[in-house]
Amino acid sequence: MKMRNQFNVFISFVLFLVVHSMNAQEKTVNGVIADAQGQPVPGVNILEKGTTNSGSTDFDGKFTMKVQDSKSILIFSFVGFKTKEVPAGQGASLKIVLVEAGTALDEVVVVGYGTQKKKDLTGAVGSANLKQFEDSPNTSILQSLQGSLPGVTIGQTATAGTDQTIVVRGRNTLGGNTGVLIILDGAVYRGAFTDLNPADIQSVDVLKDPSSKAIYGAQAANGIIMVTSKKGKKSQKTEVNYSTFYSIQSPIINRRTLNREEFIESSRVNQYTKGFLAPDYVTPNPNYNYLTDSGIAANLDIQNSINNGTDFNWFEAGQNNSPYIVDHQLSVRGGSEKTTFFLSAGYTDQLGWIVNDNYKRNSVRVNIDTQVNDWLKVGVNTFGAFSDRSGVSPNLQQFVLMSPLNTPFNTDGTLRQNPAGNNLENPFLSVLSDDLDKQSNIGAQAYASIDVPGIKGLNYRINYNNNYRWNQRFNSNPNGANKQGTAYKNNASTYDTALDNILSYNTHLDERHLHGLNATLVYGWNRIENEFTNASASQFSNQTLGYNNLGVGLIPKVGSGGYEESFLSTTARIIYDYDGKYLFNASIRRDGHSAFAEGNKIGYFPAVSAGWVLSKEGFLSKYSQINLLKLRASYGLNGNTSPRYSSQSTYSSSTDSQYVFGDNAQTVNSFTLNGLISPDLTWEKTEGYNVGLDFAFLNNRISGSADYYLSTTRDMLFDRALSATAGVNSVRVNIGELQNTGFEFNLSFNPVRSKDWNWDLGLNFSHNDNKITGLTGEDLDNNGKEDDLVQNNYFIGKSIGVVYTYVQDGIYQLGDAIPAGSEPGSYKFKDLDGNGVIDVKDRTFIGKAEADYQFGISNNLTYKNFSLKFFISSIQGGIAANDPWSNGGGYYGLTTYVANNHFSDIDAWAPNNPNAEYSRANSISPITDFSPYKDRSFVRLQDISFAYTMDKELVKKAGLSNVKIYVSGKNLATWTKWKGWDPETVSGLGISPKVPGTQNDVYPALPVMKSVNLGLDLTF
Repeated sequence: MKMRNQFNVFISFVLFLVVHSMNAQEKTVNGVIADAQGQPVPGVNILEKGTTNSGSTDFDGKFTMKVQDSKSILIFSFVGFKTKEVPAGQGASLKIVLVEAGTALDEVVVVGYGTQKKKDLTGAVGSANLKQFEDSPNTSILQSLQGSLPGVTIGQTATAGTDQTIVVRGRNTLGGNTGVLIILDGAVYRGAFTDLNPADIQSVDVLKDPSSKAIYGAQAANGIIMVTSKKGKKSQKTEVNYSTFYSIQSPIINRRTLNREEFIESSRVNQYTKGFLAPDYVTPNPNYNYLTDSGIAANLDIQNSINNGTDFNWFEAGQNNSPYIVDHQLSVRGGSEKTTFFLSAGYTDQLGWIVNDNYKRNSVRVNIDTQVNDWLKVGVNTFGAFSDRSGVSPNLQQFVLMSPLNTPFNTDGTLRQNPAGNNLENPFLSVLSDDLDKQSNIGAQAYASIDVPGIKGLNYRINYNNNYRWNQRFNSNPNGANKQGTAYKNNASTYDTALDNILSYNTHLDERHLHGLNATLVYGWNRIENEFTNASASQFSNQTLGYNNLGVGLIPKVGSGGYEESFLSTTARIIYDYDGKYLFNASIRRDGHSAFAEGNKIGYFPAVSAGWVLSKEGFLSKYSQINLLKLRASYGLNGNTSPRYSSQSTYSSSTDSQYVFGDNAQTVNSFTLNGLISPDLTWEKTEGYNVGLDFAFLNNRISGSADYYLSTTRDMLFDRALSATAGVNSVRVNIGELQNTGFEFNLSFNPVRSKDWNWDLGLNFSHNDNKITGLTGEDLDNNGKEDDLVQNNYFIGKSIGVVYTYVQDGIYQLGDAIPAGSEPGSYKFKDLDGNGVIDVKDRTFIGKAEADYQFGISNNLTYKNFSLKFFISSIQGGIAANDPWSNGGGYYGLTTYVANNHFSDIDAWAPNNPNAEYSRANSISPITDFSPYKDRSFVRLQDISFAYTMDKELVKKAGLSNVKIYVSGKNLATWTKWKGWDPETVSGLGISPKVPGTQNDVYPALPVMKSVNLGLDLTF
């Protein structure tokens, strides 16, 4: 018993010593955190280094925190400020001052195979201000970049989940690849931008001038977009973020088609000699009968519709009533001293305006980086995007053309094949088919970075990247093949694999660190493999299983194929600077591509650039108002590749064309020659110069840049037309020369910066001139001048998008002397050569499709926890065809006009509307390829948002660190003289707009959507 008591006393004594020792070691630290102006900073993250012990400051910037001992290190971090480490033993009550993270000029910009500070750049690189659009959510990051970067033109999108066109500093080719090169986390990415979750993207930089682009050589001519995904930060407290938004969408303008009464009246107008009384044809003819005078009296369906008052709105039936976007995002990010991580999952659901315009995307991302030891760092960047666009979206023109006198259903409820009794098929036949359209995009990048021991500044990095894309398109239509059914299953997959070996050396050449040197050597390869299988059948005996039972179809077809192509490159670059004052950059890249024949597979692409920081010179450094003044100049040569196999003869086989040979009458499939060999085909080469000025004044409250550039593309890739006896339509060759010149300007202004208020303004402006300076080099008409390619709309001395057509001179009226082939209501044209006949010799240049200039204006005003942002974009100049009767010969001809409908907002000629803007629908003309051209200038309120961030102390009680709610709008107002859907997409009054500068139709004409969004952002 005594021994037990002694043991209990001993244990108690030991526990007392342990507790006393722990209490003696544990330390409580108090403090306050302020900015450089002495204002408290609430919500600062505080982490005890090497532990998970963390805390944050209150609304007054104060904190109290227990740490292990006085040797502990506290890490203070907050968005917009530099991270700071302070020993806990510095005092019981700490006063911490956080310094702002720096100006925009201190920001790091992603360039080829590395990064640079913006102030050290010698080329033209544009960086997107993604923060400006964080409260204006989009389904693609391109929608946020639209109009915000000078020299970068991003087109609108009118359908759910579709990519947008991108043009950097004008078009550089006639027939080569026109797409920009996308670099995702350092590797070439050939997938869709819509597969990249905008919530996962940290930064977007655009390489615009030839010297910046030359590091990517043969694929760089059209510009390079560098996309960097989000990552964790070292010693960062784990942060969980959830964000969501709901968007209500509708067309930017409301349009409708003619109703029953308007449709019948339109037919009267188009038959004015029957529908109105002579001689002025203004007074309606009381004896006019739509059925008999239109020549469709034999159509019993229309007779019944007239009698029973049928008025079916096809256009409205082809729309979704409430288009929307629902988006949910969840991410986790953080890091220890050695490992950082970013994990995310996202879901997007978009219902478009037209029926079956659906888009759903599920996305995941895992980015992990680990510092294994002092010299080895490894990491992975992986993502997956799984999109679903199932459902056949009909061509909108079919819903426009359908007469209100017709309905889609028979009396028994089944769908009618041709409701109008003509060649217009019921659009619901395809809409109601069973359609699956899914894409999977999986990317995985692994890297190892080795700081070579014993040689400070020498680093070897190996990047391995694999991108797998798989497309599935299945469809079964029971109404196809005269309602006997059609079905198909198409599968396609692409493996895109790349490996880059990067050796870099970063050092100073002197003890004073005045001479800086960065040398990079890269060796890499890229291989693309594709395979596809297509199977289809028609005339099914049983349609129950559709595309999952193709074998029961009577006419089966099976096809398969694939391709391979590869790139091989070696790159060297040297960056030198003297005291941050004199900057120099030189690079050369050797590229090889399998698309070209032997002897032409290799291309060399050099570049050189220099910068002079005048603000560091003695004659300017004494002026404190000048923070930066830098001159830049650069030269570079970029390339453009040709599609795979374009230098070789190619053939295709088909079961549609078969031949019978031999005594046994054996049937064999045919092989068709598709392309002729072109052994001399070589790289397209774009040579360019750029001079620029970067500036910042008044403590960086005013900053910006200005650039002038000149680029010339030679050996342009082009499909040269051949005679009919050649067996193929064209052969790919190198021709001509094309020139782009332009000016860009970017300005940021911070007029107000105080404790409660901050106001940032931005302006960007760009102008580009495009001119063809050479084509084939031939003079076949012996006039002493190089020939134009008139059939392709290419003219020497003119832009690619020049419009060469007839000059409209009004509309023929009743009583005019009208030449044969025209009539009242037909367009009148100027006889430019004065020979009394309107023919091709009367065509001339009336303008160009390219804009004269474009600009964007941004505003970001914050007051305490409130923010108001807006962005205005504009394109000025440029013309496009706006023809209400586009494809008119097919749908609004001498007979079809009585059966086909059109939009109600068309100012068309009639005897009682002689001053109309457009011709009569069914008017005849000797000129069949004419369309009126209109100015497509506009100013658009592209984005506007109002946000409120709740008080830190309030949300902290709920276990949150940040709560933000916002309401925003997109495309809420557009100011333009353009008539029809939208000037940016050149969707006008008609059903099929023209490609700018051509007579080629674009299908379909669709409206751009405006939206109102409500969003919530939570951080734990």
